[in-house]
Amino acid sequence: MTNKCKRVITSFFLIFCLPMVTMTSVANKNAEIKSVVVKNVLYSSIVWVESKGNATARSKDGSLGIVQILPIMVKEVNRICKAKGIHKQFTLQDRLNPDKSEQMFWIYQNFYNPKLNWETITMTEMEILARKWNGGPHGHTKGATKHYWKKVSRLVCSELKNKGISV
Repeated sequence: MTNKCKRVITSFFLIFCLPMVTMTSVANKNAEIKSVVVKNVLYSSIVWVESKGNATARSKDGSLGIVQILPIMVKEVNRICKAKGIHKQFTLQDRLNPDKSEQMFWIYQNFYNPKLNWETITMTEMEILARKWNGGPHGHTKGATKHYWKKVSRLVCSELKNKGISV
């Protein structure tokens, strides 16, 4: 290969290929940032609907904490941890710990929504997550969870709009 040919190939790469690699890298980073923001917005909206952010909130049905976890949910999350080889076990008292409550929330969600892609999530998928949290693994099919989703979705839409993100 001649030096002139090498210069042409190098020039082509620098002019056409390198900017595309950089743009792809920026696009991937933007998608990652968007997915983190959407995930945080959904979770914080659920927290607000469940407890208005009160880590010690208690309800008549025995739910406790920031995301109102029932004793049966703690048992279910512990079952999931064991089945998935996650070396965690939660106690009923952990429902009052916001960090542990959030861990339980995401363990549950990841188990019951394994194909979810946060970079391409839709409002319909967020609805399924929220309604499953409210009504159990089949909660998204229960009419009783529709009102819950309306409350969560109002907050989600408002927050995403404020952040300039569309889904």
